Amino acid sequence: MTPNFLGNRRPTLLAALLTVALLSPMTTWAADAPLPTVKTVVQKLDDLYRSKTSKATMTMKVVKRRRTRALTMEMWTRGQDQALIVIRKPAREAGTATLKNKDELYNYAPRADRLIRIPSGLLGSSWMGSHFSNDDLVRETSWDRDYATKLSWQTDGGKRALLATMTPKPGAPVVYTKVLFFMDAKHFTPVRTEFYDRKKLIRTMRYEDVRVVAGRRIPHRMILQPAKKPKERTEMIYEQLQLDVPVPASTFTKRGLRRAAKR
Repeated sequence: MTPNFLGNRRPTLLAALLTVALLSPMTTWAADAPLPTVKTVVQKLDDLYRSKTSKATMTMKVVKRRRTRALTMEMWTRGQDQALIVIRKPAREAGTATLKNKDELYNYAPRADRLIRIPSGLLGSSWMGSHFSNDDLVRETSWDRDYATKLSWQTDGGKRALLATMTPKPGAPVVYTKVLFFMDAKHFTPVRTEFYDRKKLIRTMRYEDVRVVAGRRIPHRMILQPAKKPKERTEMIYEQLQLDVPVPASTFTKRGLRRAAKR
């Protein structure tokens, strides 16, 4: 599992996974153009960043009104429940880490050698000063299980696009009242996601730099942008990404965290 930057149960968000995109006027494509099945599209979205294990080197760039900062991080994941993220640069923050184990989240401060559990009341707080929240790292949304989906052809930015309009199923533990996925018409790779609370746009995620990894087309740059602060954004960039590679379970223990943080 890689952190689920496609979206989560709390609006902010690693959440973040970034100027609200101005849409070109959308026109529906010919009604006789065949649409893919909802099952095919939703399964692709659910599985986009999921894997048995992964290793990655990432850069997170946080642009805010008063300053811009960049972090270089290493990440390891195992399934959907375990993730370890360690900051390597800048030097003053090196060794700072976040450990996810199922629904629990911990932060590690290397100078004090302290591992602190993040209480549920702070899950909505910013993760590492970004526009992602702690909750974005913990919560997992299934587009298949939690949302009902309708598909249509649209024109987006002058290009043909597949639009998935998603609304929560009754009783689903989600907060967004509508999610719009704009995907390229050939591969159904996401280009942009818009998250709404009723008719209000909360945040936008854009996906860029698509590369093939382990036979999958995966965006390597994700830009999260809060609607209330259109001049701010958080960018998550995969510098290196490996899927389904050996990652021992011991990586996600307290001892494993400390060992990785002190490298």
